[in-house]
Amino acid sequence: MKKVCFYPSCQKRTNHFLFNLAKLLESSGNFQCVSYKEMKKEGSGNLFESDVYHINWFDQSKTFFSFLKRLYFLLALKQKNKRIVWTIHNIVSHVKTPFYNKILFKLLARFSSVIHVMCEDTLTIAHLEKYAGKVKLVPHGDYYGSYPESDLDVRKKFGIDERSPIMLFSGAIQPYKNIEVLVKAFMKAFGENENVELPVLLICGKVEPASYEADIRNLIGNCKRIVFNPGFIPDDELSAYVESACVMTVPYSYRSSLNSGTIPLAFSLGKTLICPDIACVKDILKQSDCLYGYHYESESEHVEILAEKMAEAYSDFVSGKIGEKESLAVQYMARNSWESHKKEWLELYGETSC
Repeated sequence: MKKVCFYPSCQKRTNHFLFNLAKLLESSGNFQCVSYKEMKKEGSGNLFESDVYHINWFDQSKTFFSFLKRLYFLLALKQKNKRIVWTIHNIVSHVKTPFYNKILFKLLARFSSVIHVMCEDTLTIAHLEKYAGKVKLVPHGDYYGSYPESDLDVRKKFGIDERSPIMLFSGAIQPYKNIEVLVKAFMKAFGENENVELPVLLICGKVEPASYEADIRNLIGNCKRIVFNPGFIPDDELSAYVESACVMTVPYSYRSSLNSGTIPLAFSLGKTLICPDIACVKDILKQSDCLYGYHYESESEHVEILAEKMAEAYSDFVSGKIGEKESLAVQYMARNSWESHKKEWLELYGETSC
């Protein structure tokens, strides 16, 4: 049985993506999965006993000391000839990080046995063409069962009229998420019209940095059709938020975003999204017309096009046509679930059967 150590952790409370992947591996009966953070707490004596090390979000040190610790760990893995699987989640960190993280990125590219990507364009965007021979593509898995059913009445909690469809943004609220673009686009599409049959934009999530909250509130002003709830959404309530929405909106930045966990989350719960054509969206749209994709060249153009897509999604909701995209989203997720790609996932770790 192979022992796989996940960096930073495969504990559910930390990251559902890695937890679901570890669960898939263990279901084969051929793997034991452990977490770097938990192993570290137990002492470094058994830190290098695993057969495979799956590295995630490694090149994001915030201090030089953190960088040195990661550098030592990576060099030790190489010296001990350990199999390294490296998943590239984003082009660059969503927040500015020190220059020396580029060293970790380059060493990971060299030392990894397998470079795992979740969308085709990663190879060229991340300038990894010279390592193409060890790059393996396996798409992001599903979130079936990750978030329990909830009795929370989202409309009642925020006083949203039953006749007003909800356009939802949920997740960490940070500058790279383009919340300003989202607010401006919604106002452009629907103004401050008080017609209760028009959509309400619900923005929920923990704000980082905290000072960013004031910027968002100032931009929203007195617009009654935008509900802003700056706070972490507990796992046992998240499904209620998603299921209350007619559509989700994720106006990502091309600069840092390659992949999205929100997209498979929405698809897993039977919802569609409005999202720019970041790398993973391009791959999705090659398979299915299951979301409202678009392209932009500047922030001003982003506002214009997003407003058009919001109006289109609302029109489709009124006519019932949005149900076609929801159905396609469900089908897409079924084709790209963890189980559907189990063989490919196991192969990342050197396993040839499932």
